[in-house]
Amino acid sequence: MRIAFFTDTFYPQINGVSNTLMYLSQYLTRCGIEHMFFAPDYETDEPEASGVPVVRFKGFAPHIYPDCRLAFPPSPKVLEQLSDFGPDVVHIVTELGIGWSGLRAARALNIPIIMSYHTSFDKYLQFYHMQYLNKALWAYMRWFHSFALVNLAPSRSTLQDLTRHGIQNLALWPRGIDLERFNPGNYSSELREKLGGTEEVVFLYVGRIAAEKGLPTLADSITQVNQRYGERVKWVFTGEGPYLQELIAKRIPNSIFTGSRRGEELAAIYASADVFVFPSGTETFGNVLLEAMASGLPVICTDSGGVTDFTENHKNALVCKYGSVPELTKAIVKMLNPHNRQILSEKALETAKSRSWDTVFEGLMLQYHYTAHPEIYTGRKVIG
Repeated sequence: MRIAFFTDTFYPQINGVSNTLMYLSQYLTRCGIEHMFFAPDYETDEPEASGVPVVRFKGFAPHIYPDCRLAFPPSPKVLEQLSDFGPDVVHIVTELGIGWSGLRAARALNIPIIMSYHTSFDKYLQFYHMQYLNKALWAYMRWFHSFALVNLAPSRSTLQDLTRHGIQNLALWPRGIDLERFNPGNYSSELREKLGGTEEVVFLYVGRIAAEKGLPTLADSITQVNQRYGERVKWVFTGEGPYLQELIAKRIPNSIFTGSRRGEELAAIYASADVFVFPSGTETFGNVLLEAMASGLPVICTDSGGVTDFTENHKNALVCKYGSVPELTKAIVKMLNPHNRQILSEKALETAKSRSWDTVFEGLMLQYHYTAHPEIYTGRKVIG
């Protein structure tokens, strides 16, 4: 089995998609499965991911997402490189420039196509005053995904959304967690001192610093909590994005902005905090929430999006109504009680331990084999 991936986001950019692809590459390498990524060139000083086969294409940074790269590779070059690699199946990860180039090349070479859906662009539009594009967006998505023998969704919530919008040939591809990287043992007393000492309750957010992640709601909740409990709490934001400067401009007195972090440093930040708060309602899955759970943190999230697949209110998380400042504020205050934190921490860790990347990728391999040889399968195999 040889697999070619076309993606508009990849290492060194940090997000749920790029992290998943890196874990997948490691799994494929361990299994001796040849693969190749077609991805953007971020033109940074970051070292290339060791052992990951990748072809890079130069692009430009869009105004709305300057840390991203949009690339539109020349068709002859993509065709030549894809033909030389000779994959059994093409996995198109994203629907933008490189994904579109992969679709054209795979169709021209008559290579079976599998696709995955990762970003709820329609939910993002409202935050950039572009709701008028919603109808055209879904028309494009239906056209684009119509060429796939299988369309993979990361959560049941996302799968239901795609079904409502007419996407066909759907199957579930959930996400796992690396329990060796993310676990409570990464606690650092030195880092803890930097984050908030031993007295304050440290509330952590990790992810893209963007309005569509629910951060305006969180900022309003922080204002309310600080009015009464400001001396007892610390707010830590790890990540970068277009909302960062506006968030800094709010001058939250007990806040820390760490910038983007990865690897052991990120794992230590998780394990050294007290509570993970994630107000986003636009996630197709919510990898960072699972990372926080694996790190032993009690979590606060919303009742919207892919996080609903693995969270249950007052069982392994505090689940708030999406966009509700009063509910989020109430949940934060509740987490000031160490007894409440302990109970949810234990259940969150149990949830994380039940999810293995290898099991997830074994299911994905069934979908690759189906896509490459649909004639030998009598029915669709659904992951999860």
